[in-house]
Amino acid sequence: MRALLVRPTPAKARPSPASWLLPVAALGGLLLFGCSSTSTRKLALGEPCNPAHPSSCADGLCVALDSASGVCASDCSQTGQCAEPFKCLDSGRFGLVCLRAQGCTDDLGCPSGHRCDTASGQCYIKVSRSLCSPCTVDLQCPAGGACFSVPSTGERYCTTACGDGDSCPTGYACKEVPLFPEGATAPTMKKQCVPDNPGGSCEGGKGLCAPCKGDEECGGFRDLCVRNVVSGETFCGRDCDPASKSSCPDGFTCVDLSGVGSGPNQCVPISNTCQGYCDSQDSREVLRQCGLARSCDLVTHRCQSATDGSQCSACQTSRDCQSPSRPNANSQCVMNDCANCPDRGESFCAEACAAEADCIGRFGPGFSCVPVGTAGSYCVPARGTCRSGLGQVGESCSERGAADCLTGVCLSYGPRTLCSATCTTDTQCGDVRQWRCCELSGGFYDCSLRNAQGNGPQSGAGVCAPNGGLLGDDCRPGRPPCQSGTCLDIGTARLCTVPCGSNGECPAEFVCRDAFPEPNASPIKICFPDGGGAPGSDCSFGPAACSDRLCIKKESGPVCTKPCGRVDPSCPLEWTCDATVQTVTGDTIQACIPPELQ
Repeated sequence: MRALLVRPTPAKARPSPASWLLPVAALGGLLLFGCSSTSTRKLALGEPCNPAHPSSCADGLCVALDSASGVCASDCSQTGQCAEPFKCLDSGRFGLVCLRAQGCTDDLGCPSGHRCDTASGQCYIKVSRSLCSPCTVDLQCPAGGACFSVPSTGERYCTTACGDGDSCPTGYACKEVPLFPEGATAPTMKKQCVPDNPGGSCEGGKGLCAPCKGDEECGGFRDLCVRNVVSGETFCGRDCDPASKSSCPDGFTCVDLSGVGSGPNQCVPISNTCQGYCDSQDSREVLRQCGLARSCDLVTHRCQSATDGSQCSACQTSRDCQSPSRPNANSQCVMNDCANCPDRGESFCAEACAAEADCIGRFGPGFSCVPVGTAGSYCVPARGTCRSGLGQVGESCSERGAADCLTGVCLSYGPRTLCSATCTTDTQCGDVRQWRCCELSGGFYDCSLRNAQGNGPQSGAGVCAPNGGLLGDDCRPGRPPCQSGTCLDIGTARLCTVPCGSNGECPAEFVCRDAFPEPNASPIKICFPDGGGAPGSDCSFGPAACSDRLCIKKESGPVCTKPCGRVDPSCPLEWTCDATVQTVTGDTIQACIPPELQ
């Protein structure tokens, strides 16, 4: 199974960022900023839009559904209210926004890959999800649990039932929370396992200035992954109040990412970069923020060269590796004398060890416990040098590939890359709750090929891969990658799936369909959620809602259609085949049209 991101149909080429991002040192979150539209008419709430040009919408907000389509929306996070027929709905990384209520009465009225929950009138992907997984309706969550919506933010995730004598997993607490049973107008208080943190959020957890790829990695639900549009650097911001000078730490300012006063507002560094920022004295966190042989000055929040002889500090004699601040450290100055290693002759401080697990526990994967002459065994980088990339396992290696990583191993899955490490067992990957040692074949990892003991790859040699999502789990940027390595993008959602050869190889509610790993590539077959997107279905939020990715305008609102002609001349009853059909994206195609457009 390959680590890739697949799409049901080839996506349109996205314009180069340089052609549409603001050419100034402004900061934008994942809601990227476009140039001003040349049209004098602003698109109204609910109209299809191009995510690259949010300013074309009346409220300056285009909720993206794929790389080429979206829908104009407006922020409702402060009031919770929208004018009819719009409702204040959670739109993932865009927060609470006014969107057209997509009520359904059957599966045909839902977007591609979705089914209709007739009790609530909501469309949803029919998959089973676990505690804290994003959800749309209760039907996706474990028995006794619910799809809980955090009142203060609108974040939605699955909970599980608990009682006075029941315990919840580590990191969760059994609390009474307000749930809305299907059809109810008032909440019912029930005991459920929910995240044990002040905001009750399942999202993220990374602190201010931590590197990120998506909003889901960062802090609370309103903390975003911010992108410097000039340098391309991405880092976690923090939700803030522009009216309060104390809502951001020293060296940061509260910036309105919309540029027009509509928010969201995030704490960002005044210097426009997070490089060299730190906020911890914990040794592992300092290692992540600053790298080896560096320390954190908590007064200035800047990384600086270590002077205490810590691991990988430069030295000339072992005396340089001793310090009153580290009285119990047994460190020696060692020299790289490996004939085939880079930087031969390099001298650095190394801490004593008894086993490789000591080094992995202190410094993470990528360090080995090796004998150094007659002085004993010491922790040294497996690559033989402290001058290599300092990326720890799990950090991005998108800039220079393997050269970014301390271990010299850069793992790809879909459009993302992260530092990894070679391994033979899961324990060599550090935290077994987050990482496992998986088979590596042809440049892709596969976590299903396990040895007889179930603690490592079948071949005995593998690579550290994230403990990711199972079939149907959400795999948006920032969430754990799929254990199968295959993340399906259907425009309205991303979910983990598996390759297939026929419908019989897919689980219930999934069908085997062609998908494209990248534009212009040959299709592969994957398991795709069944239902929705048929001709006549509503596609107010773009072509992604249609099984054939074709959305046409209609007076009562845009609807899905299908191609017709020599290959497939059939159209729905009373529909006709027309060679001059205009899609909402401006293309002219031969497709089926309903009676009112004939």
